[in-house]
Amino acid sequence: MASNSLLAFDTATEYCSVALETEEGIVERTEKLGNAHSESLLPWIDDMVKKASLQLKDIEGIIFSAGPGSFTGLRIACGVAQGLAWGIDKKVLPASTLAAMAFRFKDKAPRVAVINDARMNECYAAVYAVSDNGFEVIQSEHLIKPEKVGLWLKQMQAGFVAGTAIGVYEMDIEIPSEYAHPSARDMIEWYRATQSVSEKLWTDPDKAAPLYIRDHVALTINERQQGAKL
Repeated sequence: MASNSLLAFDTATEYCSVALETEEGIVERTEKLGNAHSESLLPWIDDMVKKASLQLKDIEGIIFSAGPGSFTGLRIACGVAQGLAWGIDKKVLPASTLAAMAFRFKDKAPRVAVINDARMNECYAAVYAVSDNGFEVIQSEHLIKPEKVGLWLKQMQAGFVAGTAIGVYEMDIEIPSEYAHPSARDMIEWYRATQSVSEKLWTDPDKAAPLYIRDHVALTINERQQGAKL
């Protein structure tokens, strides 16, 4: 899929991030919004497109954060991507939130792990590597308990780890680490660098879907009373 301009957005965490790539480069807006993604995402997109002197129909494709992440956040990103893409008759690309984040730190170590806070004393985790074959998935997205992260990183031979779970849980991490949240810019840069492989991920809007790792997507009354969050 030949692209001259791309729109990308991520609402998988408490952060909302929107990026627009044009011939002049990539512009991005990222803020911690909590649960206010639905109120901000479309106005941000509209404002960004107008400031670039474009119209939505000028966008060649839409990349959205498929997850893993919060159930509501993933539904928002997927729904907005589908609606916009239908309106301009373009395709969408469901991107892994963790893969895009790992790509940002690809120069930190041969193998980079990402661990994002999944709430309920769990983390979303994955490991990636840069090699002669490109940007590879060593272990795909899955759930892991914080107390098992240290051993898992050793087993995966990760040399660097980043994500929203850093500093949230007590984890026996013995490698360099950094708190980081998703960035829509990362998704565009990840796609551009891996385009020979990721090109095949483009799909029609009606076939797009979030990446759910956890089956448990609703809290019981008792869990809510105890302050649990998804």
